[in-house]
Amino acid sequence: MLGIGPPVPSVVVELPRVLSDRYVLISHLARGGMADVYVAEDRRLGRRVAVKILHDQYANNDAFVERFRREAQAAAGLTHKGVVSVYDWGEDEGVYFMVMELVQGRNLRDVLKAEGALLPRRVAEIGLEVASALSAAHELGIVHRDVKPANILLAPDGSVKVADFGIARAFDDSDQLTRTGAVIGTATYFSPEQAQGQSADSRSDIYSLGVVLYELLTAQPPFAGESPVAVAYQHVEKTPPKPTDLDPAIPRGLEAVVLKAMAKKPAERYQTADDLRRDLRRLLEGQVPAIVTDDAPTRLMAATPGIPPATPPTAPEPVDAEPAYREPGRLEPSTIAIGALAAAALLGLGIMLLVRLLGPNDGGIEIPDVRGQTEAVATANLEDRGFIVTSETVADDELPPGIATGTDPAAGGRLERGDEITLLVSGGPANIPVPDVRNRTLSDAEALIRSAGLAVGAITYEVSDDVPADTVISQDPDPGDLVTASTPVDLVVSGGADALIVPNVANRSEEDALFALQEAGFGAGQVLVERRPHGTVVEGFVIETDPAPGETVPITGTVTVFVSEGAVPTVVPNSVGLMPEEATTLLEEWGFVAVVGSEINIAWNDPNDGRVAEQSPQAGQIQEFGAEVTIRIGRAATENTVPSVTGKTEADARADIEGAGFLFAKAADTPLAPGDPNIGRVASQNPAGGGTRTIGSTVTVSIGIEGAVVPNLFTGGTGSCTIAVTQAVAQQRITNAQLTMNASTLPPSEDEYYLRWDTTAVPPAYDLSSRPDCEGRTVSQSPAPGAVVTKNSTVQVSFDPVRAPAAVDIYGRTITEVNDAYQQGIVWLVGTTNGGECHDAGNPSGQIRLIDPAPTQVVPFNQAQSRYEAFYWVSVNNPARPACPPLP
Repeated sequence: MLGIGPPVPSVVVELPRVLSDRYVLISHLARGGMADVYVAEDRRLGRRVAVKILHDQYANNDAFVERFRREAQAAAGLTHKGVVSVYDWGEDEGVYFMVMELVQGRNLRDVLKAEGALLPRRVAEIGLEVASALSAAHELGIVHRDVKPANILLAPDGSVKVADFGIARAFDDSDQLTRTGAVIGTATYFSPEQAQGQSADSRSDIYSLGVVLYELLTAQPPFAGESPVAVAYQHVEKTPPKPTDLDPAIPRGLEAVVLKAMAKKPAERYQTADDLRRDLRRLLEGQVPAIVTDDAPTRLMAATPGIPPATPPTAPEPVDAEPAYREPGRLEPSTIAIGALAAAALLGLGIMLLVRLLGPNDGGIEIPDVRGQTEAVATANLEDRGFIVTSETVADDELPPGIATGTDPAAGGRLERGDEITLLVSGGPANIPVPDVRNRTLSDAEALIRSAGLAVGAITYEVSDDVPADTVISQDPDPGDLVTASTPVDLVVSGGADALIVPNVANRSEEDALFALQEAGFGAGQVLVERRPHGTVVEGFVIETDPAPGETVPITGTVTVFVSEGAVPTVVPNSVGLMPEEATTLLEEWGFVAVVGSEINIAWNDPNDGRVAEQSPQAGQIQEFGAEVTIRIGRAATENTVPSVTGKTEADARADIEGAGFLFAKAADTPLAPGDPNIGRVASQNPAGGGTRTIGSTVTVSIGIEGAVVPNLFTGGTGSCTIAVTQAVAQQRITNAQLTMNASTLPPSEDEYYLRWDTTAVPPAYDLSSRPDCEGRTVSQSPAPGAVVTKNSTVQVSFDPVRAPAAVDIYGRTITEVNDAYQQGIVWLVGTTNGGECHDAGNPSGQIRLIDPAPTQVVPFNQAQSRYEAFYWVSVNNPARPACPPLP
């Protein structure tokens, strides 16, 4: 608690036995609306503390006492260098008390009254430390609800501490702004949701801190009015003047941070106090804060991103010591009764009007489709739209590990700026069943988990009367669940009936901590002491323990107590692989100043994407306390070179492609000539190796298989026709090549080798230039000769049609003459009617007088003989035969 100047003269107070046995009151320190604060000395530890004793009207209210007890216990568990520590609390003889850390110094309300506006750098430093304290409280579910200058203390060494955690929330448990006869909080620093009577959360504290920073910069609050309701209304409806309108020297970057913290809608503010802390740190390091909302109230100017050190301006005139309105808790005694009743009535009426009249506006931002992007790229895309991104590893049979599979809510939906969204990241296929390790010893369970290709996750212990010590009680995921490789399996292990609970000994002296651990059941050999430098924890006092307070440890387990060595030269810790915030915290705990340097390019699948990839000085070097350690954040590449996998096995090709961050896909197999070395390997790929592609894009490969070479059906013919082969030869060649032939005959209009009669010869003869020997042979084939195709596939072959000669060319010729002309391309068969003879007494016998098919028609093909067939009739002098037709 704060000591304001010299102690107030002692006040005689009758203390209950519990307090008087342990503490000696030295002086009265301060009087507040709910409690008196005294300076006291702890008889046991010999240190001075602040003791807060609640006023009787609150101690007699059962509902308040119950809330106070619950919240005081939560506040006592809050240990942070920026929070006034609660050492003890309790009740005796109807008196409720808290024993707290005694902080000598001033609160910000008094600093404002005495000095007016502070330098921007100091404002940012104060804001950073308050935000850090609020972040620690919010992580434990504690919301302050009354962040204001009077509750922010400045110690003589310049450190900042936040006071009164838990009291405001305990009193305001119903989330209402008013209470009969009392006003909760301070309207000057209300968030809009508090002013509307809505539920307050951690973002309400961020708004109030933004108001405090506004006042520290400008020496005046953003809103003022004649009553609390008037001020509360402005928090909801009015836009405050920009700080730079009041003082142009205020850096624009700091102004943007303050106004973002003061956004009307909770979703448009910083979503966590840690986010606000990080932006303030960036400003102090001369960097641009990470404010990327489209509707930010003030755009950052690149020329003035941070808060460079500057010569202090002329101190302003002291501001009026009176607040923007006269707070009920500050009324003179003569007006307390009237003021409390009037304020309660006025606030009640005003809040009813505000709740009815004021409400949030609808709107939303469409969720983009990030499937196939790397986790880093997808996260950046979502954060650019103002979403708060958390990642979850899920199974995916198609995408390689580390690639985004989608979001929850899904793409196409809409969210408000500042809403949380879960990025789903592939962990590979879920094909590993989780082994059942329940009722097994811890060592056996760990061995089974690792042998299954999974990782051992968090191990916690529980006190158990039923399950033997060192035996697994439960596991997560459940047995039999299918998960991806390296999924962590969390285990809850029995510590036995005599398991130990680690007490909270942070900020205690080493002697006191060891005594507390001994009282908790830890033997001398079970407590390990490790000393490390620390900038804020006094030498000889405990920084933290491992395991943390409240955790269960087996009866034979150990606890490590980290004791501060104070500010001494020490070894630089290793921050590589940590998130920037984690690295900063680690380095600061060891007494160093973390400086974020330029980003460093790393491989697409480097696990340090978005984490510390490099630090200077390196881990292990000894540096002076307070020295700077520069950390560089790794940024994974979004593109990579496509590997060349031609000639590799399918398994090796897949490994290379997925190893480079691409998706592996297979096209149809590629037939290759027998003996080709790429049979059974990658024959082709698309895109080709050596080019650059976006991570997550697809590389398609085709595997070579043994095929068949299409034979040449245009050469090797017999006789004088060597440019084409008969159908029988074509069939044999195709069969030998392990292929199938589909034969067809060209229509007469496309006849290439039609037989012609040379009418100029004497006597007339067949014209050999018409290639009668090529009649009925190959004309075309598909695929072309030499093509490699799949075995047993079909080759389309077209043959020249064989047509019967014109009547004038064949009638009157002998069968010998016709056979010679056709080079045996046609099998001439004797007509089946009357033995193939017809009667003609006027002409020589043996002349062809009739053919079937008729002249110029296509002769049918006999597949069995691979020959064309035609029937003929010759003339004879035999009246018993049918008469021959006349010669043409």
